[in-house]
Amino acid sequence: MRISRETINKIAALLEKEIFLYDNLYDVATSIQGMLVNNDMDELTKLVSREDSLFTKAEALRQERLEHMFTLKDELGLSDSEFGLGKLLEFIDENEAAKLKVLRDKLIDNVNNLNSINKKNHLLVDYSLNLNAQIMNLLVNLGQINPVYQASGKLKNAPNGKKRLLDKKV
Repeated sequence: MRISRETINKIAALLEKEIFLYDNLYDVATSIQGMLVNNDMDELTKLVSREDSLFTKAEALRQERLEHMFTLKDELGLSDSEFGLGKLLEFIDENEAAKLKVLRDKLIDNVNNLNSINKKNHLLVDYSLNLNAQIMNLLVNLGQINPVYQASGKLKNAPNGKKRLLDKKV
């Protein structure tokens, strides 16, 4: 059975739209990285909101593409395990298959690039949160008794009763 050109064009158009959205998501993720480094929280909030909107649109396109794919799977009488975009290429002519393969590969590259920058952004956020936690810990413990020096400024005795050489004031 051959798949209609109209169906193939719909799937190709959806792939192109997804690629465009993932290009935009990559640009936003790159901008987010800059805002994390520059600590610009107002702009970061705007970018995260834009990113959420783009992800919502990308997911809607993916769902629409999958609906077309599942319809084709049923028409072709294939099981879930054996059907995918790669299997679809077997049921269309070479030119259309080449076009869909290029679009599929481009989408995969875009998703992988976005995943890579999002991992870097995640590391930056973790680093920032850890740094903030350490600063807060220092501020909270600022008025606490110092474990090395007592309030009088004299050296505190070590647990074994001996003063340590490195604890002495110079």
